[in-house]
Amino acid sequence: MRTDFNKIRFAGLSHKEKSNKYFTMNRVSDDESKIVVKVGDSHILKTKYGYALILNAEYVVFIKNWQIDQNFYGNEVLLIKEFFKPKKWGDFSDTFGYEEENLDWNEWLETAKDQSRTEIDEDGEARLINPVHWTR
Repeated sequence: MRTDFNKIRFAGLSHKEKSNKYFTMNRVSDDESKIVVKVGDSHILKTKYGYALILNAEYVVFIKNWQIDQNFYGNEVLLIKEFFKPKKWGDFSDTFGYEEENLDWNEWLETAKDQSRTEIDEDGEARLINPVHWTR
């Protein structure tokens, strides 16, 4: 049952088992409708119904429990373009500025692409700088 849900949840992200504890996957789906971004602890707020991803001083995007993974490697958030609906909710001006660009899906898409960069290691092999580690 859980395997079927992961196939739906991570569709287009080429997820695969990295170990018996983690999945790895692309940060951007083939059609760019799903992204996985790594965010700091200050961007995540637990709510009564799930979580809120804080976008700026006034806006959040509400996400479900299954769209976030907080583990040893950091906070990974699965965002889906269809449901990326910024809502004015709360006051986070003590921590965040009023960056209007953070209300735009394309800004988060570019962030996910930037987090997908590779580098060449000492053996001449390309490796991801910031791979996704999602708890199984």
